[in-house]
Amino acid sequence: MKSTLQAALREPLLTIDSERDAIRRWQNEGDRHALELLLRSHARQAWSQALRYADNPVDLDDLVAEGMIGLMRAANSFDLKMNLRFSTYAAYWVMNGVFTALARIGTVIDMPVRTYLDARMGRLSGDDAGLSYLATQGAVPLDAGGEGLSLSERLPCSSMTPAEATETRSAQALLQRLLDQALASLDPTEKAIILRRRLAADPETAEAVAADLGMSVQRLRQGETRALTRLRRDLVARGFSRAMLH
Repeated sequence: MKSTLQAALREPLLTIDSERDAIRRWQNEGDRHALELLLRSHARQAWSQALRYADNPVDLDDLVAEGMIGLMRAANSFDLKMNLRFSTYAAYWVMNGVFTALARIGTVIDMPVRTYLDARMGRLSGDDAGLSYLATQGAVPLDAGGEGLSLSERLPCSSMTPAEATETRSAQALLQRLLDQALASLDPTEKAIILRRRLAADPETAEAVAADLGMSVQRLRQGETRALTRLRRDLVARGFSRAMLH
């Protein structure tokens, strides 16, 4: 599906009922017209992210394409049981796609996205600042050669910009809401076990939790295994990648 900025801005936003109907038709029936309707109405999200970081038309098209792929992934994994608008859920997928593609298409070596952005905008300091900038231009050797670290190993990763920090907090808040919803699907005992054994800053021992809940350690471990399996399955359905669950 070819999209232009003007077309994306002209496309009307869907009502929540129309939005959910399109998602349902795509997920249950494979209705490509429903998917296209959903993507067209949210294409402005991909354009918004891409326009912030692209500095030439070629990069812009690539970043928009990655953002649109993020929208498709969101459409595939959106859980209709969630009390959440699709645009809010899709924001993480679009941002992740654009940011991951940004450093890949803009450098000749693998470079953290924040380092790439800071190098382009002159926010780095020290000896590595010049090397980082030149790496974004493809004007330095990829490896140091001989003794010493390679260029990719020397590249620093500075602190996040205010915009990136805001986007990160938004994504984290979304993931926390999804986790809370998944935990709510467990029964109270299972939820207590997971919270105390897996999600606490200082996890408790199986013996301590079992004694507190009035069950054997073996029964607790069995319940913990079942609860983890259900929780992982629920989280994947809600949009978590499997790598995020390890």
